Amino acid sequence: MIPVKPLCMLSLFIVLLTPFRINAQVKQALKKESNNLYYPNSVERFYQQNGYQLAWIAPDTIKTHVWDAMLLLDCVRQYGLNHEDYHPKMLLYPELHKLIDQKGTQEEAAAYDILLTDAMIRFINDLHYGKLNSVYTMKKIDSGVKFKAEHELLVALQGNDFLHAIDGAQPRSKLYFDLQDHMRLLVGQRGGDCYVIPPSLIRKMAINMERLRWISTTGKNIHLTCIVREGMVIDYKDIHHQDKALESALYNENRVPNNQLTLHEISIPKL
Repeated sequence: MIPVKPLCMLSLFIVLLTPFRINAQVKQALKKESNNLYYPNSVERFYQQNGYQLAWIAPDTIKTHVWDAMLLLDCVRQYGLNHEDYHPKMLLYPELHKLIDQKGTQEEAAAYDILLTDAMIRFINDLHYGKLNSVYTMKKIDSGVKFKAEHELLVALQGNDFLHAIDGAQPRSKLYFDLQDHMRLLVGQRGGDCYVIPPSLIRKMAINMERLRWISTTGKNIHLTCIVREGMVIDYKDIHHQDKALESALYNENRVPNNQLTLHEISIPKL
């Protein structure tokens, strides 16, 4: 029979040792998952800044924003983005429940944590720069730019209003705000009304939200083919015949490298 005092000391030692074991698992998982990440360098920087701790699946995970993040990734269509771009086959709810209940291994927890971080970093970058920005490519962003999604994610995790912090990555122009607000209305509140809201309208709004992200980050005036004015969608001619190509690339239907999409500098429609 083990004396009570040594048993207590052993328990304390195990508690103190746990963070170091987690640190090691996160570092190992970063190396193992590197080829599966969209932004491996950004993810590495994120975990360097948080001391290689689990950001989402921790013993006190109820205090984190893991469910907020999962909900955002489920609702990316409201931002004119594609759910397929954020590790949907790996970030599964049953697996998350299992890990939160501590029924999985530390290796599985670290891998899931890292993939969720990568998905959120990509989501923030897609909101800010756009998915297909030919100036700010994934490679350029991951090498380090002024707007750092990994920093924005850390700030959001440490704050009390996670969703508002993530939303702040988006452009702040009225043209973008009106499109995004209308997209949220159509996809969120009227999403089941398929007879009134054709998919083609949603896609056209999405590609123009993408163009407005380019405008916001590159400073170029890019031709828009639709805007929203007083709650109504107003269409303009696709004078460069790019809508179909951009739509296909945005929805992964015909992959076009983003450095092959040109930004035409002409006037945007006046309000």
